[in-house]
Amino acid sequence: MSERSVAGGVLVLVGAFALVEARRLAALREEMVAGAVVGDDTFPLIVGLSLLVLGVYTLLVARWPAASVRFPAGPARRRILGSAGVFVGYCLIVPYLGYTLSTLLGSTGLYRTMGAYRWWVASLIGAATAGLLHLIFRVWLLQPLPTGWAGV
Repeated sequence: MSERSVAGGVLVLVGAFALVEARRLAALREEMVAGAVVGDDTFPLIVGLSLLVLGVYTLLVARWPAASVRFPAGPARRRILGSAGVFVGYCLIVPYLGYTLSTLLGSTGLYRTMGAYRWWVASLIGAATAGLLHLIFRVWLLQPLPTGWAGV
């Protein structure tokens, strides 16, 4: 069994699962809202069809190039481990600092470790990211996010 057949099979299975879910949601929409054209089932339908097409393409047509894989060393390893550390730290501080402040610190850390930006640039972009995500999720979508001790 090759990587191509495993990847294609997984794509087909996930696509089929998404199509089943889309059908279930479509039946629910038709039962609750008569005449609605677009509903909760639209996105799973699009994703399911796309994954199904990609899976069949991967199984039947795609040819993968031979690639040698080696464990990263040096700066690449530091970036990977630093990013993993930032993600773990983010998960640990969200309950205490809240979503917005944790996102500010986490995104700044990721911009610094993954993008190798200077601290002031990473802080500026991190603040913009945290502010934009706060605006989208907290203000516009009214999502209940962890506030932490600062209440933000």
